[in-house]
Amino acid sequence: MNIAVLDCDTREVHWLEKVLTAAEHTFKVFTAGHLLARELSRMDFDVIIVGSTGADTCSPRGIAELRAQLEAEIPVICLLKDDVEADIAAMLNAGADDCLAKPFRSLELLARLSALTRRTLYAKAHQKDLIEIGALRIDMHNRLIFRDGERLTLTPKTYDLAVLLLTRTGQLLSRSYLLEQVWGRGHNAATRTLDTHVSRLRAMLGLTPENGWKLQSVYQHGYRLDQTSVGSSSVIVNMMPRQGAALAV
Repeated sequence: MNIAVLDCDTREVHWLEKVLTAAEHTFKVFTAGHLLARELSRMDFDVIIVGSTGADTCSPRGIAELRAQLEAEIPVICLLKDDVEADIAAMLNAGADDCLAKPFRSLELLARLSALTRRTLYAKAHQKDLIEIGALRIDMHNRLIFRDGERLTLTPKTYDLAVLLLTRTGQLLSRSYLLEQVWGRGHNAATRTLDTHVSRLRAMLGLTPENGWKLQSVYQHGYRLDQTSVGSSSVIVNMMPRQGAALAV
């Protein structure tokens, strides 16, 4: 994930840096809300963490102002000094998507970040009924993928991995992120399972240079799917779901 951290407490920022770096997330630290707001117009973030001393934004009013500035539905998680119900409710009502109170726990924070981005990713994807990318057509409503008009037979996990790669083209996705998003945190799926699914997708979806795709494995990190000049056009069509359509593969 690419994460924006809004916090002016050096000790808290240091803790966040250790946790996020260990989980292979990229992040950028901001010490004031207006600095983050200026960067939002130039950089895409998957989630925003507002620290317990997040300068002028660590308040219900500050969260409401930040939410008003966000053009996209970027999740916001707030770190709070105390586990006070009224404070948590106020932040959530102001526009925060989640809150975490001291004492902060590393695994809990990472799990909450994963849950937030997963919900946002699939919510955005499922707002679109049909995605057409070159020879590929994704029917999001019925969880189907077609290539040159022919329906592909995909397992649920293979479908989820395909949608994740195709809706995040141009982004380097770590192995741990892909495993977590498709198989879930704590699942014992091995990295060779991921490699097998990616290899299967490359063949089934035709993710090759001659078809306008470049699906590459980045050593010791993960995978990146890029569109080349050939067959790179895409279109999104909103459709009403068909009566009696198949639910899933």
